[in-house]
Amino acid sequence: MGSPHLEAERARLLQLIHGIRRSGSIAPINVWISPVPKGKYLYYKLSSKNPEYKNQHLGKAGSEKYRDWRSRIQRREVLTELEQQLSMLQALIDRQAVADIEIPEE
Repeated sequence: MGSPHLEAERARLLQLIHGIRRSGSIAPINVWISPVPKGKYLYYKLSSKNPEYKNQHLGKAGSEKYRDWRSRIQRREVLTELEQQLSMLQALIDRQAVADIEIPEE
């Protein structure tokens, strides 16, 4: 049997991941926001290696499109971090299972 602490952390990470996925759209990989100076104003566009998202104009920093894509990118970044943590944790759980280490009861 594995550590109950590791299993609890795994469940917590999965819950966070599911919460982020339910909270809104997530930006695809290789999509970012780029500034576009026009005279004394600064506008933003969506940049990507994917033609579907390439060069979509988002307007000023406070615009609805800009805020929407900023949130999507932030969700993607948080999701990526949580998935990496989950992967490392799962490797520990698997290693513990293979090693058949006896965990003392508290």
